[in-house]
Amino acid sequence: MRRKKLVLITGLAILAVAVAGAFLVMVGGPIPGFYTPPPNGLSSVAGSTVRTQPFDTGVPGARAWRVLYRSTGMDGTPVAVSGVVIAPRDDPPAGGYPVVAWAHPTTGIARRCAPSLESDFGATIPGAAALIKRGFVIAATDYVGLGGPGTHPYLVGTSAARSVLDSVRAAASLVSTSGDFVVWGHSQGGHAALWTGELARDYAPELKLRGVAAAAPASELAPLFVDDIDTTGGEVFATLALLSWAKVYKLDISTVMKGTAMPSAWIMGSACLTGSTGLLTDSVALHLLPQAFLKADPTKIAPWKSIVAENTPRKLPPGLPVLIAQGSDDSVIEPEVTRNFARGLCRSGVPVKLLEIEANHLSIASLSADRVVAWLSARAGGDAVHSDCMMLDSAPGALSQDDRPEGND
Repeated sequence: MRRKKLVLITGLAILAVAVAGAFLVMVGGPIPGFYTPPPNGLSSVAGSTVRTQPFDTGVPGARAWRVLYRSTGMDGTPVAVSGVVIAPRDDPPAGGYPVVAWAHPTTGIARRCAPSLESDFGATIPGAAALIKRGFVIAATDYVGLGGPGTHPYLVGTSAARSVLDSVRAAASLVSTSGDFVVWGHSQGGHAALWTGELARDYAPELKLRGVAAAAPASELAPLFVDDIDTTGGEVFATLALLSWAKVYKLDISTVMKGTAMPSAWIMGSACLTGSTGLLTDSVALHLLPQAFLKADPTKIAPWKSIVAENTPRKLPPGLPVLIAQGSDDSVIEPEVTRNFARGLCRSGVPVKLLEIEANHLSIASLSADRVVAWLSARAGGDAVHSDCMMLDSAPGALSQDDRPEGND
């Protein structure tokens, strides 16, 4: 029996590697030279562009560019980050366009998982056409290590926020922008959006952040390793985080992950969560992953527990408006985790709008996009801010649609 099981596992492993190899050939391929900065090409200031390239995103009424721009790495040294800037074709208003910084959800941690490599890029941003119609410029970062060179710091707040903020700066070199911006992100990107709210004043004081919108944000990282580890999404996020953190923080991953899990983990780290082939690769890898693939709880042993804590957003400035969209059917980011996080923001003086609708983790961004776009537009327009904090404080469960005021907020 053990020999049959070993043969089966070996066969599946070979299949998984074959699928991963096919994925590399069919989808990955070589990274275009655009994404590699020239030698000594990063000596200018953060947010300045290294190079730009016209790009057809498919967004109606828009013009766009791929961009390679400068940002700041974890160690303070310059890094190259790729992304996309999308702007209305109309002439800018007096003072320039406001900017929406889009922070994308998990696509993987391999370099070729950059959204800007997608031919149908516009479809990856919920509400993109509506944002352009309302007169926003969209600055969409790939984050460090996706597209551009280097290790991708997955769910590392400081790195993500710097990538987002420098994408807003890079947009200003292509079109006239006002310096006012809002940030909108989903899942990993929701985490990046929250961290952008934390770091904007210190890292980019010349920019004016008017609001933060996050769909199913990875707000509390510990539950991904504890409460959600038995879910498919929890397994993927935990695996990608540990693989990335081991490289970024120079740690031995074998202190938390079993050796039998490493082949499957490597496959997940090499594939992208985009396209049918990439999803098939991850699906096979997940089936090969041992049921209990962690050797130890990363939230309880050093130095992993400090990494979990330091990358959990906690200190958004009082008065900064925040909208959180949460799906009631989300099994990855559980609604109660999001509610508790929102209550914590309220206690620190942050005006929070919590939009809970019938959606799962994947669909929440698209299903909430109309409401989010209206909220972002209200923030950029300087409309009065309303919050759900009083209701959140008094309501133990979800806020119903009937409990919320009508309108943009």
